[in-house]
Amino acid sequence: MKTVSTRVGLDATVLKLIGVVTMTIDHIGYILFPKLALLRIIGRLAYPIFAYLIAEGCTYSRHKTKYFLSVLGTGLPCSVASYWAERSLYQSIMITFACSIGLIFLLERARTQRKRAFWSGVFALALTACFLLFQLRLIPGFMTDYGFLGIITPLLVWLGKGKREKILGLTVGLCLIVLEMGGVQGFSLVAVPLLVLYSGKRGKYRWKAFFYLYYPIHLAVIYGIARLM
Repeated sequence: MKTVSTRVGLDATVLKLIGVVTMTIDHIGYILFPKLALLRIIGRLAYPIFAYLIAEGCTYSRHKTKYFLSVLGTGLPCSVASYWAERSLYQSIMITFACSIGLIFLLERARTQRKRAFWSGVFALALTACFLLFQLRLIPGFMTDYGFLGIITPLLVWLGKGKREKILGLTVGLCLIVLEMGGVQGFSLVAVPLLVLYSGKRGKYRWKAFFYLYYPIHLAVIYGIARLM
C-alpha cells in the first residue's frame, strides 16, 4: 500500500510488533496470572494499535475481499475451538476486526459505486445487525472482544481524511469504550501518542503470514500452559 509518510516515526511493522508483544502480555495476564493487573494494563496498548492499522489496511489494500477473508479466516477457527473446548460463544478480536473491515468495505461501496442506495441499505443492515448482536446481545453469551464499539472504532479511523482526523476518530472510539468498560481500559489512551508517531510506511519486513499465524498459535500455547498449571 502506498501512503504519504514522514521521515521520522514508527512504521507499520514496528507498530504491529509492539501490538503483538502487548497482546501476548495481556493474554498471559488474563489466562495465567489474572491477579497481576500490570499485565492487563500493558495489554491495553494492543487494541488501539491494531484498530488503527486495520483502518489503514482497508484504505490501501488492493485485494479487499482477500483482506477480509484473511482476518475472518483467522478468527473463525479460534471461535470454533473455543466453543468446542468450553462451549463459549465469545468471539475473538479477529471477529471484531472482520466485522470492522466488512462495514468499512460496504460503506466504501456505498460512497463510490453507482448503486449507492443499494449498498447504503446493505451497510445500514450490517451495522444494525452488529449493534443488535454485540451491543444489545440478543443471543445470550454471543459477544465479541470490545463489543459494538470495538467494531466501529476502526470505522471512525477510516473516515478520517488525514492523520489528525484519523487520530481523533481513534480517540473518540477509545473514549467511548473506556466509558462503557471502565477499569484498566483507560490505559488504552496511552497508545494514542504512540500512533501519532506512525510514519505511514509499511516497513521493510512485512511478515504478513507471521502476524496471521501468531494469533491462534500463541493462544493455543498459553491455554496449553494453563492446562498444565
